[in-house]
Amino acid sequence: MNEYPLIAPPPRHRNITDQLWRRLWDAYEPLITGLRRLPLPTDVEITGGEFGITAELTDESHLWIASVGDLPLDPAELKGFHARRAHAATPTVDELIYNSTPDGAQAEHGNNVVPLLAAISAFVTEHHLALPVIDLFSVQTLGVKSKHRALSMQTRHHSSREEAVKEYGRITHGAEHEGGWRLVYTSNDTTWPVSVWDANGEVITVFVADEGQALA
Repeated sequence: MNEYPLIAPPPRHRNITDQLWRRLWDAYEPLITGLRRLPLPTDVEITGGEFGITAELTDESHLWIASVGDLPLDPAELKGFHARRAHAATPTVDELIYNSTPDGAQAEHGNNVVPLLAAISAFVTEHHLALPVIDLFSVQTLGVKSKHRALSMQTRHHSSREEAVKEYGRITHGAEHEGGWRLVYTSNDTTWPVSVWDANGEVITVFVADEGQALA
């Protein structure tokens, strides 16, 4: 199981205890969670009398997501979504990303968050504006020890499969030459190696595991 879920961290500021902020966060949780999984640090804007959702981009610009005007407190009153890119220090950065309000190019999608998230995902991917992510790999050892006790061991995570394969080689070399294990089976796949070992009735399987992705 991946111990590092691929999701941007939640905001940390004093507004998170504000009842109005919490009401908006909960009301638009499906959209907020979708943005955080892109992954984009996401927040609810309530200062200055404005209600909207912001998503930070890696070039210090941000996305502003609202509707026809501000986001209503009740999502049932939504009239579609309006998403644009802006920059607090650079007013010339003003780029429409998506508009499903009644007069928008994506009006047919209305309040559906799925095409909105798809459009934002395509935009931030094309322009490399989301938080960087890395692939994670480990070497796992699973088996049955004496008295039918289960064995489960895992190395630290590696950010490249090649490093995990090297670690696999060190572990299996030690098992054979120092641990007294006898090789029973080995795969021919050098990119995702798997091997089975036994010693005095105990059996273990050693393999390189894909641990998913995490924020860099």
